[in-house]
Amino acid sequence: MANRFEKGCLEYYPTLSEAWGTHQVHRERIESELKKFLFAEEAREAARHVYNLALDIDEEIGRILKDPLARRLYDYDGRFFTPRGTRGFHTAFDGSHLLKWLSDSILATFFHGREKPIAIRWLLDELGKHAWVAKRRRINWEESGALDLMPKEVLEAVFQRASEHRDLEAVPPRLSLEEQAFFQSFEQQMQRP
Repeated sequence: MANRFEKGCLEYYPTLSEAWGTHQVHRERIESELKKFLFAEEAREAARHVYNLALDIDEEIGRILKDPLARRLYDYDGRFFTPRGTRGFHTAFDGSHLLKWLSDSILATFFHGREKPIAIRWLLDELGKHAWVAKRRRINWEESGALDLMPKEVLEAVFQRASEHRDLEAVPPRLSLEEQAFFQSFEQQMQRP
């Protein structure tokens, strides 16, 4: 995994080369903290999964930053891609920021009052969301030159469909004869002063 990480993105994202060493430090810290809740082998395995997710995230972000256009259009601080000259941003935590976020107290939160398998699954699912975001941003960057989570065509189709649906809802369906007869007495009552 380290070779893929080193060869895949370090040349395009120099701060990751420094982060790689801290990833190891964080992995060891996380494993040590997990030993408070898990057996040693379980803690080692969970920490390895967390570490690998961080590497996967860094690889995805590294592929975005490999493109000179991305570096020209966006500033990236390890957490956000910020378009130059605007206030907007696209969240995409790199592996280092993700591992730093997993403080001892955050890890304890996952395990407090939960069975070990459920806690581990929840932890990995939460971290997996960050990996998914990084991957979607990379895929969309490579396919359409945008860092959005959904391609613009998909968003436009959703908005178009919602607009059509809203137009249909604006005209209520006609009442049947039975419904008209039923509601007629209520309408007459409402018209009286």
